[in-house]
Amino acid sequence: MTTPCSEGPSTGGRFAGKVALVTGGARNIGLAIAVRLAAEGAAVAVNGPDEQEAAEAAAALRDGGARAVACPGDVSDPAQVAACVARAVEALGGLDVLVNNAAAAMVGRGHLFDLDPADWDRSFAVNARGTFLCTVAAARVMPAGAAVVNISSVGATRAHRSAVAYDASKGAVEATTRATALELAPLGIRVNAVAPGPVINDRYELLDAAQKHARVRPVPLGRMGDGSDVAAAVAFLSSPDASFITGQVLTVDGGLTAQIRPPGTDPSLDRPAPDPAHTVAGQPQGPAS
Repeated sequence: MTTPCSEGPSTGGRFAGKVALVTGGARNIGLAIAVRLAAEGAAVAVNGPDEQEAAEAAAALRDGGARAVACPGDVSDPAQVAACVARAVEALGGLDVLVNNAAAAMVGRGHLFDLDPADWDRSFAVNARGTFLCTVAAARVMPAGAAVVNISSVGATRAHRSAVAYDASKGAVEATTRATALELAPLGIRVNAVAPGPVINDRYELLDAAQKHARVRPVPLGRMGDGSDVAAAVAFLSSPDASFITGQVLTVDGGLTAQIRPPGTDPSLDRPAPDPAHTVAGQPQGPAS
């Protein structure tokens, strides 16, 4: 498990006095989000399907000075979701931010003809149903001014190869984001989503150097994202700085989805970036006299 950073919580941060629940918060992007919210003053409830892992993540946050509890459970199960929300409210005193990060990460990846309906169902059970269940349970106890942030994927709008179930479920997450934003707006609860692109996680770390390079090559900013990139976007959308933003999806992908064709598809256009010191109005300068 990735360990939280050593930076302690801020007593005067944007989330001072607030309580956040992060589903799937014990590892990877979810843990980075929990760490970021805690660093800005939030008390954090860490959800995850593995009880020990969630407990370890919460303990690590407490070691860093934050108030934190574990509320393990399967987000696709209404009873477990209700228990998790109740645990967060009872232990931490309320609920102001919900981050729906829990995901079945590309289960059953393969060709469409080989997709097991059970893998389709599991993708939707965790990614879409879980988002719905957690949002409803949290919204029942949230005050006006609260925020929900759903973690989607660039796969919701730009298909991965051989990931039909995952991409379809993330498309459902984005549709749910817009619909629930309208439903909860009269209560003063905002709902938005963050759609990460290529982000370093446990699976990425298992790749060899050539595979890692292949993942980075299409990204215009020239690097993989990491959990802190996504966490920063989540913190913004959860904060009063985004008080007039709801029903939106913020893409965090290093420019990946801004391009029509990635590098390598048209070699005549693949060239090194110009040196700003040797260009004028975008035109290369001649040799210095």
